[in-house]
Amino acid sequence: MCGICGVVAPGRPPESATVRAMASAVAHRGPDGDGFFDAPGVALGHRRLSIIDLSHAGDQPFASADGTLRLIHNGEVYNYRELRAELEGKGHRFRSATDTEVVLAAYLEWGERCVERFNGMWAFALWDAREQRLFASRDRLGVKPFYYRWDGERLAFASELKAFRADPGGGPLRANLPIVRDYVARDRFDHTDETFFEGIVKLPAAHSLVLDAGGLRLERYWRLERRDPPAGDPIEAVRELFLDSVRLRLRSDVRVGTALSGGIDSSAVACTVDRLLRDEAESARPVGDRQATFTAYFDVPGYDERPYARAVVERTLARPTWVSFTDRELVEALPSIVESHDEPFRSTSICAGWFVMRAARAAGVTVVLDGQGGDEVFAGYPAYLPARWADLLAAGRLAELGRELQGQAGAYGAANAARVLARTLAPAAVESALRARRSGSDGLLHPDLRGLPPHVETVHSPFPDRLRTLMTRILTVRGLPELLHAEDRNSMAHSLEARVPFLDYRLVELAYALDGGELLRRGVTKSAIRRALADVLPPVVAARTDKLGFATPEAVWLRGALGDLAGDVFASRAFAERGFVDAAAARRRLDDHRAGRVEAGFELWRALNVELWARGFLDGPTV
Repeated sequence: MCGICGVVAPGRPPESATVRAMASAVAHRGPDGDGFFDAPGVALGHRRLSIIDLSHAGDQPFASADGTLRLIHNGEVYNYRELRAELEGKGHRFRSATDTEVVLAAYLEWGERCVERFNGMWAFALWDAREQRLFASRDRLGVKPFYYRWDGERLAFASELKAFRADPGGGPLRANLPIVRDYVARDRFDHTDETFFEGIVKLPAAHSLVLDAGGLRLERYWRLERRDPPAGDPIEAVRELFLDSVRLRLRSDVRVGTALSGGIDSSAVACTVDRLLRDEAESARPVGDRQATFTAYFDVPGYDERPYARAVVERTLARPTWVSFTDRELVEALPSIVESHDEPFRSTSICAGWFVMRAARAAGVTVVLDGQGGDEVFAGYPAYLPARWADLLAAGRLAELGRELQGQAGAYGAANAARVLARTLAPAAVESALRARRSGSDGLLHPDLRGLPPHVETVHSPFPDRLRTLMTRILTVRGLPELLHAEDRNSMAHSLEARVPFLDYRLVELAYALDGGELLRRGVTKSAIRRALADVLPPVVAARTDKLGFATPEAVWLRGALGDLAGDVFASRAFAERGFVDAAAARRRLDDHRAGRVEAGFELWRALNVELWARGFLDGPTV
């Protein structure tokens, strides 16, 4: 896991000083060393976090034997051992034990299509001196970040947006107002390739980028497609593939721990690690003699998942670390958290992840496994249920529909079932507008931004059913991208690598090939993973139907120290003149919330967060 950056401007001297400054801005991503390469028209920078082959043989930029290729690589290609054996059979020789050198050899052997053979998370850039070409790529699900700015003649790129503050070639950072509008009024972000900064975009997941004499072009190398379900027992296939995904993600030369929320997904990871520790000791060697787990909790009714996490700890004999913080501690940490994330984020629940990752690093862990992606891959959100019902209705399977409705009402309550059905069957734009009106978000938007049209979500789904079409939207546009953004920034802020077994592309393809009745059964979400790991999960966790996932008592905090901060910010001249949020409306909303007249939270946090972000990234380097 590392930080990468570079500037490519053919025909110009290399911008070595700029790239060194950009690399310094992301030094937290790689505290174990740095490396640079420059030649006419190109400068590359790298910060290293040593995970596999801790020797200097893994230093980057990594050069080919003849020196014509230079690679900077962030992430891990987990199947590097298998690829290395295949490449050695084709005559390639290796001088390190790194996955980075395997990436370089794979490019030499298979060219730009090498990425189709990788199983992992990555963002890399490779300079080919012979062809005068930059080849860059981002993993299939977008676990690792890659941002760039291209003006038609000059390309600057980096792992994090803060690096662009050190790039004078692009001018000062300016707010992307349509994105700000989407965030404040519609709770939308990371839903397009644009960022909160004008002119800086993301390389989309599952895409490669090429810059050569023909200009800059992007190419998609993977997409979700309709596939036949596995032969034999599909639940057994899920089980075996999930075990293998965790097994691969335990490959490390440094200590590995687990972020445990107490939900099904993180519990599945922790319990599977324990199973491997017991049955395949060598595969789980980086875990140590006992698994280290890290759990956030709050002594507020409805926000304490310790009973579920304890059930996992007791079953696995893990060595737990319990992490909590007060609203005052949150306010003290906010400048660092805002700086870590580069862009505003949805809620203070993201901050819980930041504290958990900090605790993991303090405990001597360098790699953390996490349950991120389980909801998106195995239909874990209650909103998926009505999509399944609509599919059954359209197919005329009324008896099965009746059983599903009955099961859902028993698990979640009949009234809740009706609300979820109405909300899910409404068009996305209508649902978003109604939610904004109910929450008061529309009223918080500054008048100067109200005339900007919202972005239209573009979802390319190959699936004919509503369920998998909705799952595809949340996997690729609506939900997962923002969660992965947070996962990366929270972990890398503390020089920690986070790995997500649920996002092994083979597991994603398998889940999306399953019949809807395997994913959702008798009105209960994540049926496939519950059944696949029934003998691994504690029964109390396997039977859970509620959902928190590092949730924080945000509304409570906004009546305490966080509310005090928000009050000061909302009363400031800078906030009123910013032009993002209607300052008077924000003050009224906060006053009503603190007096108990309304129950607000998310929208007030967004109003506060966008101003804190602007102060740090638009006005100056500190919050």
